[in-house]
Amino acid sequence: MFGFIEREQILLKQNVYDLLHNTRIGRKGFAFILIGLFFSYLVSNAIINNISVEYILMYYVRYVFKIFGLGLTLELSRRRLHDNGYSGKLLWIWGTIASIIYTYYVYNIYSTEGLFLSFFEQIFLIEILIIFIPAALLLFLPSEQCLNKYGDSNVQITSSTYAIGYIETKFTLSNEKGILEYLRDIYLYRSFKVSGRAKIIEAGIGVGSLGTIMGLNVNILALLLMIKSEMGIAILEPISWAIFYILYVYTLFSVFTLLIRRLHDSLYSGLWILLLVVPFANVFVFYRLFIKGSWDVNSIKEI
Repeated sequence: MFGFIEREQILLKQNVYDLLHNTRIGRKGFAFILIGLFFSYLVSNAIINNISVEYILMYYVRYVFKIFGLGLTLELSRRRLHDNGYSGKLLWIWGTIASIIYTYYVYNIYSTEGLFLSFFEQIFLIEILIIFIPAALLLFLPSEQCLNKYGDSNVQITSSTYAIGYIETKFTLSNEKGILEYLRDIYLYRSFKVSGRAKIIEAGIGVGSLGTIMGLNVNILALLLMIKSEMGIAILEPISWAIFYILYVYTLFSVFTLLIRRLHDSLYSGLWILLLVVPFANVFVFYRLFIKGSWDVNSIKEI
């Protein structure tokens, strides 16, 4: 167990090194993460707006989320400019113009008598106009296929220690297995296996089947409770609930280990799975899980 955690920590350091030194992102990754950031921004604003009606402190939490959303969108845009070979300093022009428009618009709203609930919706609309729409236009920039001074979008950069985890894992891109064979691997043979790799198709099947498996667990519980009711065996009720919770935890754990293996396949540490519960940051993890391709660990290139 300690060896596993140590390997994950080493791989995490490699991932952070790559993020800091390879500051490019291609069109596919940019589009997915930008859409994810937008919907995270939209949902968080809607939830906080409703809560802030009763809890005034949530009014300040709103601006924490705004700063996170703006900062991550600007960083994503900087990496998109780098992918085309442009300097991220161009964002200063965009930021200056956007700041002037935003300040003028907010001042006009504040200067009106009374503060209506629609105030926050108006602010959100202007934020879309000056932040997300200009960012979306960067999608049309072509990508440089060769190495530039900002890195290589097709290569995972490693530090001088070159301690990549799971480099010895055998892997094939061919999808010779059927759905039932993948389900067998996910929920039976590899349920407790956190080392190794898993392809995108496995992650899709595992997550896609989660609802169905959970539904079967509920049906098993209902069947056992019905037998208990018909036969009048009181001991069956606690046994039924125990079986349900065991299957419930087992199913979730099987998918959890699957996602860790999928992160390994994208050459990322399984520790990134913890960010799934963090707003905005979870968008990047979803990208690594369901969009990013497999990596050839010998050349450190995406395949």
